[in-house]
Amino acid sequence: METSDFDFENLLSIFEKSIINNLDIKNFSEFLIAYSGGVDSTALLYFASKVAKKNSMPIRAIHVNHNLNKESKDWENHCENFCKKNNINFEVKNINISISSGDSIEERAREERYFQIYSSMNNKSIMMTAHHIEDQAETFLYQLLRGSGLKGLSSMPTIKKLSKGVHLRPFLSLRKSTLIDIAEFFELSYINDNSNSNISYSRNFIRKKIAPVIKEKWPSYAYTISRTANNAAQSMKLNDDLALIDIKKYLHLDKNKLSTNIKELDDYRFNNALRFWIQKNEFRMPSSDQLRSIYLNVFNAGEDKTPFFSCTEYEIRRSNDYIEIMKPLEKHDPKKVYKWKFDNHLVIPHLQIDLSWKNLEEKLGYQIKKDVEVKFRKKGENIKLSNDKTLKDYMRENQIPIWKRERTPLIYINKELKIIWD
Repeated sequence: METSDFDFENLLSIFEKSIINNLDIKNFSEFLIAYSGGVDSTALLYFASKVAKKNSMPIRAIHVNHNLNKESKDWENHCENFCKKNNINFEVKNINISISSGDSIEERAREERYFQIYSSMNNKSIMMTAHHIEDQAETFLYQLLRGSGLKGLSSMPTIKKLSKGVHLRPFLSLRKSTLIDIAEFFELSYINDNSNSNISYSRNFIRKKIAPVIKEKWPSYAYTISRTANNAAQSMKLNDDLALIDIKKYLHLDKNKLSTNIKELDDYRFNNALRFWIQKNEFRMPSSDQLRSIYLNVFNAGEDKTPFFSCTEYEIRRSNDYIEIMKPLEKHDPKKVYKWKFDNHLVIPHLQIDLSWKNLEEKLGYQIKKDVEVKFRKKGENIKLSNDKTLKDYMRENQIPIWKRERTPLIYINKELKIIWD
């Protein structure tokens, strides 16, 4: 066994301190461990279970089965048996990954894995992953070769606050060899994923072909790269601080809306602020090409246009004097008529609409004891209102975005338009 820098008899207390130094665990309700069954996550789960027991903290292990390997089910069974043996609550997420042309199966699997893990958290979860210092170096090199900016080069933080709970990486300063030594010292059984040797995957290529060459010349390369990643993270923090200052001037009351006047910033600050705003709305940070497309096709389009930018994850639409970011709009047929049953809610999922009968009566100013109809304005349709205004004029005067006009519920009673539910 390779000699370790650690006294194995004190490893547990070192691990516990690494958690306590980053978090006050009394403010949290559980440990949630991302558990693949490999040596890294096995060492993490074993140590975390000991700390959990000592601090009377519930612990769960979550295993994501991507169903990409013929041995996937065997690995799942191994993980379940390990948890049973060590009295750890076990949860499995079975997923099937579909990819579009040009997508990386590696990245899609990673995205889906994190989605499953994050969605399993509660507001007081300490979620842990077993990333080590070579993982940090690998991530840095991967992002560097992709042409990433400071955000990508910042790589992985030890602790990351999430919308629900926190993500902790307590092994981030340890070598891979140390985690192997831990598993052997404590006689922990783990699996070997044969796909980790497949160099057609970018990260595996870096791990198997590039990192060993670098290590031969610079044995401490992982620690050096980790310092560079920390420096990038600090620079990124300064960029975020500047973006926050810039964004306040242009931010709408709704955080997903931004004044188009933000384009008066110089190019660098504009790009920095827009990246920050997109990320704060919990969407993936855009690439340089995407930022250029947003500027040219949304901000720079003529005043008479209603431009938008669309990608898989989100859309940015311009209306009046602001832009709005949202999830991609689902298909909608404005010709469809909905029957709203007396004294019930009307839910239209694809429009994220939930209409309350109580609110209907409040808008009307009187009670109604019969079903009503819900319709939508069809393109080119000219509807007269009771004040002789057209529906089009009403929507324009009330600054209802063009993209929203065919998605705004129109409430009809006895075939007469009574309410525009904007």
